Amino acid sequence: MLVLAAEATSWSYQLILLLSITIIIGLFAGRFFERKRIPNLTAYILIGLVFGGVIVWAGHEEIVDAFEVIINVGIGFIAFSIGLELNFKRIKKRTKEVIIVTLFQAMFAFLLTFFALYILVLPLHIALLIGSLAIATEPGPILLITKKMHASGPLTDTLVPLHGVEDSITIMLFGITLSYAVSVETGSAFGPMEILTGPVLEIIFSLIIGLVIGYILVRIIRYLKYEDVEKDIVILISAIAAILASIAIASTGFDIFGIHIHLSPILLPMATGIFFSNLSTDLAKHETERIMDLFSAPILILFFSLLGAEIVILLAVSLQVIDLILILIVSLIYVVMRFFGKLSGSWIGGKVAHSDASVTRYLGFCLLPQAQAAIGLAFFARSSLSGTVYGTMILIVIMISTIINGLFGPLGVRHALMQCHGVDGNFCNIVHYAKADPERHHHH
Repeated sequence: MLVLAAEATSWSYQLILLLSITIIIGLFAGRFFERKRIPNLTAYILIGLVFGGVIVWAGHEEIVDAFEVIINVGIGFIAFSIGLELNFKRIKKRTKEVIIVTLFQAMFAFLLTFFALYILVLPLHIALLIGSLAIATEPGPILLITKKMHASGPLTDTLVPLHGVEDSITIMLFGITLSYAVSVETGSAFGPMEILTGPVLEIIFSLIIGLVIGYILVRIIRYLKYEDVEKDIVILISAIAAILASIAIASTGFDIFGIHIHLSPILLPMATGIFFSNLSTDLAKHETERIMDLFSAPILILFFSLLGAEIVILLAVSLQVIDLILILIVSLIYVVMRFFGKLSGSWIGGKVAHSDASVTRYLGFCLLPQAQAAIGLAFFARSSLSGTVYGTMILIVIMISTIINGLFGPLGVRHALMQCHGVDGNFCNIVHYAKADPERHHHH
């Protein structure tokens, strides 16, 4: 027993060593990629794929469980940062437009993916379930690249609030389609009550708890004097505590009247950020953003690297049980149809909502990255459909799509921001970016 414990401890320290090496390699690889005009996230994911290969080769696949926590912490930090960006005063006049565009691109991504899968390869209930996952996009790459390029303007103003709305649509549709899929696979009854209460309660409680934590954070930071020497430390610690509390509560959920309520690990930290951002002064918000940006850099490198590693390990673990040809066909259809759904939906939604030309033309390109939300839901689907052929298949299809969109998605975001800057100087402000690098400006 003791030997086993000692082995486990030494392996956990080896993991820490591996993680520290990953962060450093990630930092420099990211900088190298940036110079070659490829977003640094692509570097992090590639390093993750290699890192996953090393772990599989060393035979330590069980380590995936340890990743789960780090990945959830990463997503919490990203979601909180997105919440901070969401200023209601700034988007008040865009609310209707954001909702219309989000609904259109979500519905198109869902319907195109679902129909193609259903007609070509999969049974109805599984095609519906995978279709619902096509809606989710990964806010991380979008947030990082818009920040790095100092982009502002109609496109980024539409992008940021879109995630909150989109996350809610995904949760609702996924909840309904999963209940239906489980009832088909197990032959149990399919009742409307349980289906709706789950997702609706998840969204409501995520918002309420986010409001409470956000409000506490505002009160703490209110008491700070501007001349306080330790101001930065207090802000940093309070913000980290708020984010970690949001992540922990979201990941454990709670029971009310005998119903277990899951909370969204994206929606809850995002709600905390949103309420904090809108209830505190501009100065407090600005200071918090500045400090959190520095702190979250290593977390983001780890987040994207581990995501890549997790994909490799899960593929390796489930290779025996899966039908590779079917998975490749489904993945291909999923990636292609989701791409067309996002582009056409954003375009039509933009036309209906009379959006800016930059939004109509380029928003779809910004919605390609997909990771934690979809993977988290796919994990959930796998455990709900554990006795069936489809559980692991859904997870692996989403993972493959994540790699493809993770490598090419950030290029789409970058392309969109560069292009909408080129459409007309007022559309997207990348002035800072252009000034910082005259060479780069020269090429466009």
